[in-house]
Amino acid sequence: METPALRIAWAGMIVALGLAVAASVLAPAGWAAPIVALTAMYAALLRWTVRGARRTQLQARRSEHAALHDPVTELPNRVLFHDRVHHAIARAERAGTRVAVLLLDLDRFKEVNDTLGHHNGDLLLHVVGDRLATTVRAGDSVARLGGDEFAVLLADVNGPEDARDAARRLHEAVAARLELEGIGVEVEPSVGIALHPDHGSDPETLLQRADVAMYAAKRAHAGAAIYSGDVDAYSRERLELIADLRRAIDAGELVLHFQPKATLAQRRVTGVEALVRWQHPEQGLLYPDAFIPLAEHTGLMRPLTLHILDAALRQCRSWADAGLDLGVAVNISTRNLLDLTLPETVEQLLAAHGVSAERLELEITETTIMADPPRSKAVLARLSRLGVGLAVDDFGTGYTSLAWLRDLPVTTLKIDKSFVLDMHTGGGDSVIVRSTVQLGRNLGLSVVAEGVEDQQAWDELAALGCDLAQGYFLSRPQPVEVLTPWLRAAADAAGPALCHRPDDVEQGRDGRVVG
Repeated sequence: METPALRIAWAGMIVALGLAVAASVLAPAGWAAPIVALTAMYAALLRWTVRGARRTQLQARRSEHAALHDPVTELPNRVLFHDRVHHAIARAERAGTRVAVLLLDLDRFKEVNDTLGHHNGDLLLHVVGDRLATTVRAGDSVARLGGDEFAVLLADVNGPEDARDAARRLHEAVAARLELEGIGVEVEPSVGIALHPDHGSDPETLLQRADVAMYAAKRAHAGAAIYSGDVDAYSRERLELIADLRRAIDAGELVLHFQPKATLAQRRVTGVEALVRWQHPEQGLLYPDAFIPLAEHTGLMRPLTLHILDAALRQCRSWADAGLDLGVAVNISTRNLLDLTLPETVEQLLAAHGVSAERLELEITETTIMADPPRSKAVLARLSRLGVGLAVDDFGTGYTSLAWLRDLPVTTLKIDKSFVLDMHTGGGDSVIVRSTVQLGRNLGLSVVAEGVEDQQAWDELAALGCDLAQGYFLSRPQPVEVLTPWLRAAADAAGPALCHRPDDVEQGRDGRVVG
């Protein structure tokens, strides 16, 4: 489609050519040549304008495509899929028809990724995306939501049986054998199905219900399952927990525990990581694994993250007023990172609590970044301009390319604890830790080692030049009333953290040890 500027340029070029012809015929003797020359110059300028307008138009199209598509498979991403589901629902409501949303994940993808490497993992995702796209009808949509998770929109179905038939065809297409590096590979998808208006009236609810059905299919090894409120006891508990979580955010049941980080060289505590816990009135203290995935799939991630940020910055301010100069780190999810309002929200919260931006660090995983790299990069750039620190958490377990790492405004790499725990064996984990420390140093980044559990690991990391340590050797995550006295003692003496740890258990309301 031509822009108005491009149309004007074309019109100007036509006029210029007309003037040149007229000048050669009608102009007085001696004037024709100058007029023709000027007209030719004008025509050349217009040609340059046309080429520039076309380049600008092409770049705009490329940028729009990158913002709405997954870079690995070139399929629509979560943002574009939500938009398409929204429009499909609107059309279905006018026509009195049904819409189906299918959610698929690959049961053995991690095994392939770990065995054959991330390049082949990406290739597998690309092949799966192609197979899905060629299996659905022309009016349907396939998207990659992140990781090994795909979604399919069936824009017009008669009922559950149509959706089941489509799920069966998709399952067969994905499960067909393929070869990677000469090795035969088979991955089996689990498919969850949710229909509008039967199971939800908006994209978020349909995806959440399809997610419940997908896990039911995975547990039953059924290939595909359609959502039902009484699929099994697990689904009922899951839905009840979702309802409880909505209430818990407002009821003050979500609390923060803090795990300190200390410099390896000076043995000085410089900051803490805020970790959310849910003090459930019936189930006791729940860890993030029990409720963060629910928040991710139900639209509750944003209010949950705002609650955590607010509480963490409030505590940071309280420690500062008490003379404890500490930074605080907060984890953010894929959904948070795709929220274009996040930088503005963070700025408002920093101002509300009187905390300087450099006191806050946001932790993101490699897979979080790669869910939508262009959009993630834009949000991270705005956060960086605020002065907020940005850490890549669990580094080494995802598939961020070094090119992306170089271009992202991150300040810290956190080595995943799975590598640190076994680094003393001298195998591949030790090489990964050493390489990551060197990479961080070469890129001018701070490096934090997670999972430091003994003196040997501490000493080895210090010898490698790692900057900071975090782990049970220093302290487990603790509630503020336990951690604050220990922080005061750590501030008053050199390295007391390594001699006098706070209580090494977290205790739930029901008295059970959950640390």
